[in-house]
Amino acid sequence: MALLAVWLPLAACGIQETDVIAAGGAATIDVLPARQIRMLLFFSHGSGLIPVPRTVGETEVPGDELGQDSNGEAARPSTEKTIAALLAGPNEAEKKAGMANDASLPAPGTQATPKVTQDGVDVILEAPLEGLTRPAEWQLVCTVAYAESLDGTVTVTLRGTDGTRTPVRCDPRSVLDKTAERP
Repeated sequence: MALLAVWLPLAACGIQETDVIAAGGAATIDVLPARQIRMLLFFSHGSGLIPVPRTVGETEVPGDELGQDSNGEAARPSTEKTIAALLAGPNEAEKKAGMANDASLPAPGTQATPKVTQDGVDVILEAPLEGLTRPAEWQLVCTVAYAESLDGTVTVTLRGTDGTRTPVRCDPRSVLDKTAERP
């Protein structure tokens, strides 16, 4: 009898079941450290690529200290410095965590110059693109996209000494899958 007394109010509370309501894209969150003092690098790990936030000043890249904007505030790291940090590879802690650069990425110190265009950003590499694998391309494309745009939606075109690749946007689903089609 006591069981019935407890169940009855719960069963008759009047709340109706509803369907799932679509309300836009997936939620996004910011990662630490703050955007003003970090760069987001994409490294190979296990079966895919993952974003790795790195505080500016933690790299072995000369001149990666924080700059200042016109108000004297800390300025975001430049895209050029971010590419240099990617090409320099993971630091010791990142290596211990299993991070790596794809072997086909250009060597550390390779000149990479980003140029903002009407259509996005071109990255002029002083290296050939012919041997660049899909994971290496995704590393470059996504690292540049997030260096140029807080949401990573900028279109990136890689230009090497042997030609130009098709302009693409970083696709987070493909980043996690090394077998994904070439960007």
